[in-house]
Amino acid sequence: MAKSVDELLAGYSVDDLQVALDRADCADSLVNFIKLSWHVVEPGQAYVHNWHIDMICAHLEAITDEAMIDDDQYYNRLLINVPPGMMKSLLVNVFWPAWEWGPRNMPHMRYICASHSLNNAVRDSTKMRRLIQSDWYQKRWGDTVVLTGDQNQKTKFENSATGFRQAIAMEGMTGARGDRVIIDDPHSVDSAKSEAERTSTIETFENAVPTRLNNPDKSAIVVIMQRLHEEDVSGVI
Repeated sequence: MAKSVDELLAGYSVDDLQVALDRADCADSLVNFIKLSWHVVEPGQAYVHNWHIDMICAHLEAITDEAMIDDDQYYNRLLINVPPGMMKSLLVNVFWPAWEWGPRNMPHMRYICASHSLNNAVRDSTKMRRLIQSDWYQKRWGDTVVLTGDQNQKTKFENSATGFRQAIAMEGMTGARGDRVIIDDPHSVDSAKSEAERTSTIETFENAVPTRLNNPDKSAIVVIMQRLHEEDVSGVI
């Protein structure tokens, strides 16, 4: 005889059931993961949803999905132009990598995250590390994402599946390679006004960034920035 719902749920606590529901909801949707984990990253601010978040997440999910497909064609280049204050850094630099590692079961992924300012890059690295190490996240994906003790710093942290997230300044685009190279505001407002500084940043983008990919064909490059000049990195793209 078929068991009743009460019989099937016997032995599970309310907390156990909530964890299972959250795992299922987050695996299906990056937006769901952002909504459910927002309180960990920004406990003092209420989450406010908007259509642009759905749009950006849809494109990031497409990159994630393509990485799981054995094919010759990959969706792995993305440019996002939005004004300041639209959650672009949190969405792409914090939530997306944490979502791929945990809910999407891709802890092996490696991220190189660059910005015009190392402080900005470290800021988002710190937020992601706090999210990964939070009780909320560990209850749901602690069996998948375990940070190692010998490489757990603000600028770079690594997990037991050899995935890592490294924060660097745009001008320091050398060394490690990643499956995702995320560039968040390659220009500052002031540097974008200088032709010499603009040219230097563009040369780094054109010459150094492609060499930082683990797989030149399959690894992804994602650029997120506000437009500052007709000949900024977005203009080159």
